[in-house]
Amino acid sequence: MSNEDLSKPVSIILPVGHLIIVWDILANKLAGAPANEMFTAEEKRAVWALQDLCEYLLIENGTTSRPAPEWSALIQRATEFVKTIPAEFLD
Repeated sequence: MSNEDLSKPVSIILPVGHLIIVWDILANKLAGAPANEMFTAEEKRAVWALQDLCEYLLIENGTTSRPAPEWSALIQRATEFVKTIPAEFLD
């Protein structure tokens, strides 16, 4: 049996642009049906909790809600930024 402390906090360093896209995916694609219909209750909770954490971190870093056109422009800029992030699977 493994002795990992599953409650031990870990740190992940993400640029804000990456965090914005991760939050957008969680909030708008994975958090609700039909995407999460095959998730267990525990998996749904994990997604929702991560979404909450990402939202908190965005607010903490000054990224808050804004009018739809401004938010769309921010998402577009973040999408362009994410194209520059190294990804082992793609590289």
